[in-house]
Amino acid sequence: MLTHKHSDPELYKKGGTMRTSLYTGLFISVVLIISVFSFSGCGGSNMKNPVSDTDTMEEAEDSTVEEAGELDVSITVTKKTVKPGEQVELTASVKGVRGTSVVFNWLNITGHGTLSSTNDEAVTWTAPDTLGEVNAKVEVIQLVVTVISEVISVDASVIKTDTQILSDTKEILLQVVRE
Repeated sequence: MLTHKHSDPELYKKGGTMRTSLYTGLFISVVLIISVFSFSGCGGSNMKNPVSDTDTMEEAEDSTVEEAGELDVSITVTKKTVKPGEQVELTASVKGVRGTSVVFNWLNITGHGTLSSTNDEAVTWTAPDTLGEVNAKVEVIQLVVTVISEVISVDASVIKTDTQILSDTKEILLQVVRE
C-alpha cells in the first residue's frame, strides 16, 4: 500500500520537532540581540559610561556658557496727554538679547481707560469717556517684559544647556485732560 508522507506518524513527529527547534532558535537569537544592545550601551549608561547627578553638576559648574545679555526694553508712545475718549498707541521693543521666548504683559495699574490687549507687542489704550468732577486723570500703564533664553553648546562629547530668565518693568504715565 502506498502511503502519503503526511500520514506517517514518524515523519509528522520529526516535522513538529523541527518546527519547535526553529522557534526556539529564533527566540534565543532575539534574546541574545537584546542582551548585546543592553550591555553595549544602547538606551542607557553602562560601566564604561556611567552617568550620575554629581558628574553632570560638576561639568555644568566648570563650563562657560555665553550669557544672554542685558535686557534693553524701549516703549514708543504716540502721545502722553489726551482728551477723554482718545486713543494712544504703545509699542514695545526688546533689543540686545537672544531670547527663545519673549513675553509682554501690559497692566492698567490705575484702572482708568482700557487696554486693547495685555500680551501683544503693540497695544492701544483708550482714555475714559468722562473725567467726572476732576479736570485731569493720570493713568499708569506698566509693561513687564520677560525673556527666557536657552543657550545650548556642544563641547567634545558633552552637551551643555543654560536657561536664563531676564525681566524688566517699565512705567508709562498718561494724562487725560478736559478740553
